[in-house]
Amino acid sequence: MNILMVLSAHKFPPDRRVEREAAKLINQGHNVFLIARKAPGQTSTENVNGINLIRFSLPFQKNKSISDFIYLFIQRYLIFFNIIRACLKYKIDVLHVHDLPYALATVLAAKLIKKPVIFDTHEHYVEMLRPSFETAKYKKIKPFSFILLNILKFDEKIVCKLADKIIVVTEEHIPRIESVGGLRKNITVITNTEDPNIFKNNKTDENIIKKYSKDFIILYIGGLGPHRGLKTAIKSIPKVLPKIANVKLLIVGDGFYRKELEVLVKNLNLQDKVIFEGFKPFDKIYTYIKLCSVGLIPHISTPHIEMTMPNKIFQFMMLGKPVIVSSTKPMTRIVNETSCGLVFKERDENSLAEKIVEMNNENKRKTFGDNGEKAVYEKYNWQNTAKELIRLYEQIQKQPKTN
Repeated sequence: MNILMVLSAHKFPPDRRVEREAAKLINQGHNVFLIARKAPGQTSTENVNGINLIRFSLPFQKNKSISDFIYLFIQRYLIFFNIIRACLKYKIDVLHVHDLPYALATVLAAKLIKKPVIFDTHEHYVEMLRPSFETAKYKKIKPFSFILLNILKFDEKIVCKLADKIIVVTEEHIPRIESVGGLRKNITVITNTEDPNIFKNNKTDENIIKKYSKDFIILYIGGLGPHRGLKTAIKSIPKVLPKIANVKLLIVGDGFYRKELEVLVKNLNLQDKVIFEGFKPFDKIYTYIKLCSVGLIPHISTPHIEMTMPNKIFQFMMLGKPVIVSSTKPMTRIVNETSCGLVFKERDENSLAEKIVEMNNENKRKTFGDNGEKAVYEKYNWQNTAKELIRLYEQIQKQPKTN
């Protein structure tokens, strides 16, 4: 089949989930095309690992505020015409839209040309945006954010009712999708597991290893936003220091929330203990995970977080690293089932500090790490998860054609 994926990301690649799904479908003999936004320096068309990319530019890209406004309120509907053109040009058999921004346009295009459409919802998108809009940076546009969130909620209801198939990341997300119009029989869980071969060709950066060789490293990897729980992580460090003098919290990633976090670090006089490494290319992530003592995922409990699963938990487990996670339902379920780490009470720095100190035991860390690694290679890996994706497309192929 010829498959058109639609992605609203600023730049592709990278997007690990989309790349994994596309690679598996290509491996099954399908042709995958992908529409995405064009970043500076990217070409309009390109083949990346077998994915046929179709990129387009937004107007006013030099002015982010104007560009974002056009994208959120205008262009994400006008993408409908790009989708129709691509479907006709490449004789598309099925459409597969990732996340909510372009979902309505994709579903309507699919219905117009009478093709099946999959809504792949990576997260509770509205609730993912909400905490960011409540920060100081976005206070000036609060009326617009209120309007946008309600428009997105309306879009989602239409999409869930019209989509032929819906993909969610966790079991916990199913009831909410049903509540906005999705039928249980149309929902498939495809969680954010990783390919065990993901780090196969990565090399260790010995300079990074040497830099932190004498430290007890608590490692966070990911975006820096208010829902990530990093304030809790930072506030826990002074409580850990009396018992683990060489502890360091390493934060690998970036985002608009970084400045606020850096102010907190400065106010607590933790500049030598909380290190912002910034964004790092994926081939460096292997080294950071290898050097850490514990992998940390401190997300706060929000409607968004309670319905998603960060793939970092599986990357830590894959490399035999114990994890400490906040008490959100999906991650707690994984940790309790596999005995790969400890769970702290979300937003509670005292609870987190206790768990970090408890991890200051090499035998315990090794046991947790071994358990996690075993669980990944036996169950929580992309080879197993992808069977659901293959089964989903087999169902679509068996559907009678409507045109």
